Amino acid sequence: MRGAVVEGMPIQSLIPPDAACGMVVIHEIFGRTPEIDRVVERFAAAGYAVAAPQLFRGGLGCIRAAMMGAATGRGPAIEKVRAVRRWLAGQAGIEERRIGIIGFCFGGNFALAAGPGFGAVSTNYGHVPATEVMRGIGPVIGCYAGRDRLLGGAGAKLSARLAPLGVTPVVLDYPTVGHSFLTDGKHHVAAVLTRFLLHTEAVDSAVRDDAWEKILSFFAQQL
Repeated sequence: MRGAVVEGMPIQSLIPPDAACGMVVIHEIFGRTPEIDRVVERFAAAGYAVAAPQLFRGGLGCIRAAMMGAATGRGPAIEKVRAVRRWLAGQAGIEERRIGIIGFCFGGNFALAAGPGFGAVSTNYGHVPATEVMRGIGPVIGCYAGRDRLLGGAGAKLSARLAPLGVTPVVLDYPTVGHSFLTDGKHHVAAVLTRFLLHTEAVDSAVRDDAWEKILSFFAQQL
């Protein structure tokens, strides 16, 4: 995995020589962790040029900017992610419209807010921004966990808030799993603190595999 800095923001990337499409990966609230690196590797193995920015590197100011971007779709964090898209397009020799964005937890929210201009968006167990924040967004797929009480109903909210924009998302609801079921990290302290809200211990490899198959199929069709 190759490190680089784009607009002052560290990124990690994998760029297969024959990549025809690209992906920007937005991390969870824990920042860029080994399980997010494994998401990068998953997309690269599928033939995508991939870049994963570290939005929280740089202290409280960067975290505040990222949170503001997730809420408003504007600001320095959003512009930096768009710069990562331009960088990835240049490095891989692909068109920006053939680059998608995927995010998890905090990143699922951020991916929707930054989504306008990307070829397709995958949001996973994140909050849903206001309709106007997502204006101009393209095709969307959303994955949600039935045992995630904090974000219960988010799939329906995603559909409702995209409807005025003429976008009908693919919504996948998995009733038996909890928050963060798509990644394989073990955040023990967070699991204890959020056990009754997020059920992060409720994981199922068969559900994870099914969701990833659908996400990859979605991007293959849209990009």
